[in-house]
Amino acid sequence: MMNKLAPFVKKNAWFFLFYLIFSSSSFAEFPDKPIHIVVPFTAGGNVDISARTISQPLQEKLNQAIIVDNKPGANAMIGADYVAHAKPDGYTLLLGTAETLAINPHFYTKINYDPLKDFTTVGLIGDFPFALVISPNLNIRNISEFVAEAQKNPRKYNFSSWGIGSTSQIAFELLKNVARIDLVHVPFPGASPAITAVSAGEVQAMMVPLSVAIPQAKNGRVIILGITSKKRMPQAPEIPTFTEQNFPVEISGWHILVAPKSTPSKIIEKLHQALMESFNQTGTKQNLDRIGINTSPMSIQEAQTFLEKEYSRWGAILKSAKIVESQ
Repeated sequence: MMNKLAPFVKKNAWFFLFYLIFSSSSFAEFPDKPIHIVVPFTAGGNVDISARTISQPLQEKLNQAIIVDNKPGANAMIGADYVAHAKPDGYTLLLGTAETLAINPHFYTKINYDPLKDFTTVGLIGDFPFALVISPNLNIRNISEFVAEAQKNPRKYNFSSWGIGSTSQIAFELLKNVARIDLVHVPFPGASPAITAVSAGEVQAMMVPLSVAIPQAKNGRVIILGITSKKRMPQAPEIPTFTEQNFPVEISGWHILVAPKSTPSKIIEKLHQALMESFNQTGTKQNLDRIGINTSPMSIQEAQTFLEKEYSRWGAILKSAKIVESQ
């Protein structure tokens, strides 16, 4: 009798062995391997700096390595598309921006992801103002002088951005509308080469995050004429706002951490808690402040509501500025 049962027992022993192996791995506590934060821009820009700033405290809170992956291209659509279709297990995250989650769907006719359907929010990192920087070759020291020069010479000067439909371009288009000036747009594949072109005098002006502008200005590579925030920033109190200079341009960018849509809620909650705890560390907040990012702790639902409102707001900005894909 035992000889007849032996094959059955042997067969089912293997079954239970495989069951234990796979069940133990599937229920392993998250995270049990490195987490990748995808930055959809080139290294050296403010999105990359932001990701690397939060990666260290997140690594400490989650007791796991955090790897920052730069996947630039197509106005941040390559990186966003990669994460949207990644395995929803919490190990592949996107550091999203207005471009990836609020502008591209309104700007491009062909896009392979839906910001509101293909992602779930982990938490908002913060927002930041833009700075108008110009080449040091120009003998200009404020926005009024810049506008006057541009009005006298329509289309003589160029402005750079990190891509067509980027927040950098849109912020400058708003200035053009308010000041009634006409400059030629020259897009670059990232913020770093775009501002390098300004410092070299190849392009005369750019709207760039304050975090990128400050070190360039300190080294004398560019001149900052103003910032797009409502009030002066504590990181650079000497820089006046656009509104102070009678050009009411107020616009800000933001960074938000998101995951693929079907990521389990328990994993999202753990990532969110780690992010919020990171903000409570004095060093983290100071480092983000130093690069011009105002931290904005929010619940998961509040961050999702913020994203939905920004999606609508940026769509309206593109429409009012008449920025279309064919440009």
